[in-house]
Amino acid sequence: MNLESVKRVGVIGAGTMGHGIAINFALSGYPTIICDVSEKVLKRSRENIRSALRLFEEEELITGEETRRVVNNITTTTDLKKVAGESDFITETIVERAEDKRELFKRLDEECPPDTILASNTSWMVLSDFASGLKRQDRIVITHYFAPPHIVPGVEVAGGSGTSAETYNLTCDLMKAIGKVPIKVLKESAGGLINRLQDAMRREANVLWAEGVASAEDIELGIISTCGFRMPHEGSMKHFDLAGMWKWPKDVLDAYAYREADGESGLSPENVDRIRHRYAEGRPWFVDPKKFDEAVEKRDRDFIRRLKALYK
Repeated sequence: MNLESVKRVGVIGAGTMGHGIAINFALSGYPTIICDVSEKVLKRSRENIRSALRLFEEEELITGEETRRVVNNITTTTDLKKVAGESDFITETIVERAEDKRELFKRLDEECPPDTILASNTSWMVLSDFASGLKRQDRIVITHYFAPPHIVPGVEVAGGSGTSAETYNLTCDLMKAIGKVPIKVLKESAGGLINRLQDAMRREANVLWAEGVASAEDIELGIISTCGFRMPHEGSMKHFDLAGMWKWPKDVLDAYAYREADGESGLSPENVDRIRHRYAEGRPWFVDPKKFDEAVEKRDRDFIRRLKALYK
């Protein structure tokens, strides 16, 4: 199966995530069918779709003609068998309960054609939590979108122990085809990648607030106006590069490495050594040292444009 084999897609669960995911597919030309348990839920989903598209139009991201095309590309149903029988790629966005997902995936496994790929939008679970009993182990995958899913570009793509390279690569290609940025998660990890990073910041923010270090308002302001301001250009690893930290004296870099992988991190000794060794190498993650000044200038230009857009 390849990308050209995906002609129709299904979305099961018409709530906050489901209607946004459907917009992505429909906007990219895929006939999309949304399924939920009641017509009342589906009616609300159709209203949310129209509201989201109206905002897109007002912000000049799409035209009225594109809005009409999206609406025409989306149908809704309460008949799960209809979705199973007509979809080449199905995304599940139901409640985060393993037993509910297990029951749904079992039905889909039985009722979908053999080649249909089943994807879950789970935020915290891994495939082995609810899909280990399926026959199509090679055609199951996680595509974790971030709210609002029709706006946020990134989508985590994760497989299970049996997910084939063909399914994984096709899913990444499909995400690109609908204008998303696939973030490759290479092993099963509860919470995936981004939720774990976000939660680390949120936990520390809660601690700082509880300790009285700063008010909630100033913690939020600090994140938005500093690291949040930089993040469209650089993550934590690229920030290490562009701050020139890799050029620090060896003893200072060694001390930093030990603090990064201290005894409170919960890491295995092997992973502690791996992090410390990586810092001890004294080389950047992404930036070519010969082009350091060029990279810094590009960053600063991007920052200035963002500064003008946000604060001037």
